[in-house]
Amino acid sequence: MKHSTGLGDLSRDELLAATYEYMLSGLIMVKTVTPLLILNAAITPEQMTALSIQQWMGASPIYTGRMRRLMGIEGDDVPAIMKALQLDVGFVHQYMDVRYLVQDATHGEFWLPHCGALLDVEPFGEEQVFNMCHTIEDPTFDATALATNPRARIRPLHRPPRIPVGRVPHCRWTLIIDEANDPVGPIPRTDQVRLLALATVANERVGDHSDGIDDYAGVFNPDFKLGSLSSAALLAVAHEFQVQTHLLVASNELALDDMSSDPVLAQELQEEGWLATSWILAERLGRALRLGDGIEAVGNALALTPMIPPGIDREISTELNTLTCVFSSTQEGLLDEAHPGWAGSLARGVTTGIEGTARGLGMEPTSVSVETTSGMVTVQMELHPAPPEAPEPDSVALSRIGLTADWTFELV
Repeated sequence: MKHSTGLGDLSRDELLAATYEYMLSGLIMVKTVTPLLILNAAITPEQMTALSIQQWMGASPIYTGRMRRLMGIEGDDVPAIMKALQLDVGFVHQYMDVRYLVQDATHGEFWLPHCGALLDVEPFGEEQVFNMCHTIEDPTFDATALATNPRARIRPLHRPPRIPVGRVPHCRWTLIIDEANDPVGPIPRTDQVRLLALATVANERVGDHSDGIDDYAGVFNPDFKLGSLSSAALLAVAHEFQVQTHLLVASNELALDDMSSDPVLAQELQEEGWLATSWILAERLGRALRLGDGIEAVGNALALTPMIPPGIDREISTELNTLTCVFSSTQEGLLDEAHPGWAGSLARGVTTGIEGTARGLGMEPTSVSVETTSGMVTVQMELHPAPPEAPEPDSVALSRIGLTADWTFELV
């Protein structure tokens, strides 16, 4: 049977559920890939910090600009910056409970009564908390604001490590635009990411425009929720979250090329991260969309997963125990061996992301064949139910640490 390859075929409730999963995919990827690199000595702990900064600084100004254009977010003031933050995979709704206050066009605050990222890292000690909430946050927050106003600064009123222990809100920040500030940028990594084929993938708004707001050109809403969007806007935003995640993967690979002493190992580990992230996303999509089980569930998941890079069409079919996937690029230069990130991996015939999707739904590939031509990759797998005692890869076990793998969204 052939499997639908579009979120547009889902019901409204299913589309909303899928959009939350697309938004979460970026954090699942980050939580998986970076620890894999450290544990396997592809980078040092010190390089991890630099890598995380480079990853977010390379990708976030690009994807923020894309989201602004998609959603009609105009202006360079505090409300415009906050709108973009509400549509950023780094600020996953509910998992990161972010509250906003606009004081005027150049002053505002936001705070987090609940930060899933903090709760994930606190068990590993204050040094790791400081690294995430201080060393990494400061430059990457400024880079995110850069796409709207290079003279904006996001600075803490308080942030972790939490004193006293258990302090709520977890952190509180000011957002101030001051013409006296030196402008942020240019950022060399951002300029590098901007040139990628992935950065210019088209995203057309199609579907029902009548069941919610169609853009975010109006007044800033501090209580904005994904469910406020029309189906057409929701579909477009889901695809933009997919772009955001894959831009982070590509930015990460570019930074790895510059810093890892073993780039071959680093590449292999990033592709192992594709397997683990796809595995967890398949489990989550299976639950959220009730995809069923067996090979048909795998076909459905591959038709919908955000783990296939955007700008790559997919034809998914299943027959008996055989899964066939045909991937073809709609963006010149994207499905290319030289393209950083998982687009390049797929072009080289790497199938870890497809295998991870199957294995996350309890199906084991017993044979895999790949045929690559210019702009097209065909993958065929024989799938059989995995035995109950089948061991789980260490990379997947690593992905389960913390809240993300089992996080449950309210569909609002």
